[in-house]
Amino acid sequence: MRKHFLLVLIFSFVFVLSLLTSKASASLNHQKLPSALIATIRQDFLQYRDNFSDYFRESKAHRVFFVDLNNDRVKEAILYPAGGGICSNRSCPIFIYTKVGNNYKNISASGTDRYSGVAGSRNEPSIGVLTTSNQGWRDLATRFFDYTTRTEKWSRVRYRSHGYTDSPLVLTSTPRTILEYSSGVETDFNKFLAP
Repeated sequence: MRKHFLLVLIFSFVFVLSLLTSKASASLNHQKLPSALIATIRQDFLQYRDNFSDYFRESKAHRVFFVDLNNDRVKEAILYPAGGGICSNRSCPIFIYTKVGNNYKNISASGTDRYSGVAGSRNEPSIGVLTTSNQGWRDLATRFFDYTTRTEKWSRVRYRSHGYTDSPLVLTSTPRTILEYSSGVETDFNKFLAP
């Protein structure tokens, strides 16, 4: 009887814990983005106004990740649009924003070519946060498709004097800390990119 009671107690505890965990992750994915961040993203995307219909169709495919990249206890925002007219058939540009006063500033080079801007895989949208840093800013890693080996690989993204840009360094191992697509905050471009 006592063994049965302990099993029921353990099962109940695990069940309640799983409910709390799932609610916590669900609330993360549906949290509201700061209005100042939305205004900055909107400004960055005005150049793509002609392709807004693509964003509407895939409006919830985009994610924002929050992580402190420069150890100032203020989290930077990383926007990963995983679809729409801004992406090529294999990759999407990634936008990194830092908070300056009450506003946000874009600190990433943009472009779908991984050699000219910060870009990541369209098929495997995730970001690695590395232990190395440059000029006080954490290095990141993004996936890209290597046509030679026909596999996905990780490329380091470094902070330089004007912000984050891709570097030619291909990582030999998978990053320890990976911000998975499912952990990002859903962003509905219908709501803040409409003309």
